[in-house]
Amino acid sequence: MNTQYMMGKTEWIMLLSLSLLWGFSFINIKNSLIEIPPFSLVFIRLCIAALFLYLWCTIKRKSFNISAKEHLILLGGGLISCAIPFSFFTLGQQYVATSIGAIFNGCVPFFTALLAHFFLGGSERMTVRKAIGLSFGLIGIVTIMGFNNLTSLDITNIGQLLIICACFFYGSSGIYFQKFVPHHIDKTVVATCTLFWAAIAMSFVSISFEGLPSLDYSLKVWGSVSVLAIFSTAIAYIILFKLLKRAGPSNTSLNTFIIPVVGIILGISLMGESLKNNEVLGIFLVFIGVAIIQNFALLIKKLKDAKQAS
Repeated sequence: MNTQYMMGKTEWIMLLSLSLLWGFSFINIKNSLIEIPPFSLVFIRLCIAALFLYLWCTIKRKSFNISAKEHLILLGGGLISCAIPFSFFTLGQQYVATSIGAIFNGCVPFFTALLAHFFLGGSERMTVRKAIGLSFGLIGIVTIMGFNNLTSLDITNIGQLLIICACFFYGSSGIYFQKFVPHHIDKTVVATCTLFWAAIAMSFVSISFEGLPSLDYSLKVWGSVSVLAIFSTAIAYIILFKLLKRAGPSNTSLNTFIIPVVGIILGISLMGESLKNNEVLGIFLVFIGVAIIQNFALLIKKLKDAKQAS
C-alpha cells in the first residue's frame, strides 16, 4: 500500500468543506439535545444519514455487491467511526459548551499521529517533531480542563473526558479504514454500509436505555437533526473516505485545526458563549501542537507550489 500522500488544491478544498460541515455539527447537536435524549439522537442521525446515502447510491446505480467478510469489516468501521464516538460526543456535549466541544476535536490528530506510528508506519511514523506536537497538545488539553479540576472532577470535566474518548475513536477510525477496508469498494458504498451498521448497533443501545424514539419533536429540532444527518454526516462521510484515500489519515485529521475556529465563532455568535482565560491559552497550545504535528508550514508551501504549477 502506498504510504506517500498528497495535499494539493483538490485535497485542500475537500478538507475545508469537511471542516465546515463538521464545524456546524456542534450547534445542531446542542439544539437537538433540547428535546431528544443522546442515544436516540445518535440513532435518528444515523438512520437519516444511511437512508440518504442509500437513495443516492440507488440513483447513481452503485453496486452493493459486498462479501460477508467485507460487511463484517464495515460493521467494525461503523462502531469505531460512528456509533461509539457519536455516542460519547453527544453524551459529553450535554455538559460542555458548543465552542469547547469543537476545541476538544483538536485531540484527534494527536491520537491519529500516535496510532499511525504503530499501525501504518512509512511516512506516518512518529518523529521528534510529532512528539513535540503531542506534548503541546496534551498541555493544551489539560490547560482547558483546568489544573485544579484534575483532582476533583465535576460534571463539566466528565463531559470533556467523554469528548476526548470520542476523539480517540475518531483518530482510530481513519487508520482502521486505511488499513482494513478494501480499496476496490466504492467510497460512497463504504460510507453507506458504515452508517447502516452503525445505525443497527445504535438501535439496540437507544431502545435499551431510552426506549423507542417518540419522534414528536418541534420543527426546529427536526431541522437541526436533518442538517446534522444529511450534511454533517452523510455528505461529510463521502468526503472523508475520499480524502483518507488521497491524503492519508494524518493530513485528513488536519480538519481539526479548522473545526474549532468554526465552532468558536458559532458558539459565541449564535449561542452567546464566552471563553475563559485558561481556555484561550489551552486553545492556543492545542493549535500549536496540531500545527507542529501536521508540519503546517510545509503543507502551506506545498499548496503554494500547487497553485504556481497550475
